[in-house]
Amino acid sequence: MISRLAELFKDGKFAEEVQTKLPYLFHLAELELSRAGKVGMEVGTLREHILIALLIYKVWGRKC
Repeated sequence: MISRLAELFKDGKFAEEVQTKLPYLFHLAELELSRAGKVGMEVGTLREHILIALLIYKVWGRKC
């Protein structure tokens, strides 16, 4: 499992995908959880969900 994750981050295509998609997805999370122009602490939980979903898709998504 650890070797699979290490291999994933050595992949240049994956790294480029992450660099382009994560800022957009994190911005959407902030918009979703902002109230009166302020972002709540729960945005961190949503960011974690985004990261976990990305890893699940990349690591196990091909096997499903």
